Amino acid sequence: MTKENKQMFTRRITQANRTQLVVILYEMLLVYLEDAKMAYEAEDTQEFVRNLELARDCVSEMRTSLNFEYAISKNLFAIYCFADRELANDIFGNKTENLDALKTIFTKLHDAYATVSEQDESGPLMDNIQDVYAGLTYGREDVNESLVNYDTGRGYTV
Repeated sequence: MTKENKQMFTRRITQANRTQLVVILYEMLLVYLEDAKMAYEAEDTQEFVRNLELARDCVSEMRTSLNFEYAISKNLFAIYCFADRELANDIFGNKTENLDALKTIFTKLHDAYATVSEQDESGPLMDNIQDVYAGLTYGREDVNESLVNYDTGRGYTV
């Protein structure tokens, strides 16, 4: 994952509500799967394994945050367990045969959650965050961003 992607995800996470966080997590997972595939093609085994481990971390986070009061959670749990096993098989087998199938599954889940997140009008989970203003000044190659409202007590609402 590039530095710019990390910054973008971090910025989006600070502004996200519960449903949007799931969408962001799916997007991160898809980036890790794509990065793993590129590392495999470049024969960079260490980077391949690292990206698949990060993808497994995303799957694990989704699995542990399920609310089993809803019937669909049982189906999602089974999908996440399947995905985790397949990612582990790819890591230990040093292969990519499961990545395309997992990417298809998680793209469909991402699209479903993205549709649901458009209807979720709850507020962001984080409170007292830094404001980011982009475009006030320009660098040689990109837009500069300014951070304001710096406070050590910022973070998640309780």
